[in-house]
Amino acid sequence: MPLSAIDAILALQERLKHETNLPLQSVSLTPVDAKELDVLVSSVGASLPPAYLDFVSRHGLLSAVDSRGLERARMLSPVELLEALQWSRETIEEGCFGDNEDELEAAILEKKIRERLIPFQYIAFDNVSDYYCFDPGTRRDAGPLIFPARHDDFELATWLLDAEPDVSGCTFDFDEHLRWVLREGLEEQDWGR
Repeated sequence: MPLSAIDAILALQERLKHETNLPLQSVSLTPVDAKELDVLVSSVGASLPPAYLDFVSRHGLLSAVDSRGLERARMLSPVELLEALQWSRETIEEGCFGDNEDELEAAILEKKIRERLIPFQYIAFDNVSDYYCFDPGTRRDAGPLIFPARHDDFELATWLLDAEPDVSGCTFDFDEHLRWVLREGLEEQDWGR
């Protein structure tokens, strides 16, 4: 059985104390303010996976910094998560698809899909609005779909509204997501579709 995410994080922290030639320089957990978490839960509600809420409330927010000192992955604080939700909705509303009829139809579908996504972690750098997201509209027993959504990817509706979207490069398990992020950080890659 694989290590839990918290065990993998703690093991990597210990490893980083002794090995200096790894692609990651540090992995840390930052505690979350309980009041901010309460605001998030009251705003987003049952759409947040219990595994995410449990991890964040017990351990905090994961951050991984590479050997160049750049954040490779950072979970959003509750305030940042709510801001990212708002940004995502406003960006689609600004008509970034164009004015042709087929572009407007695509924008309507994309807006519909993006409204249900919950960004919770930067994919890499925090100066770009690319996030790992939960999709409560696509679920399995382990939880909602977790995948990378890039700010300039306007094919999410096409993918997620397919009768059987290919989710082979994604996960529904939050613990597995965190383990993938650590592993891919060590290999200097992003994971996902």
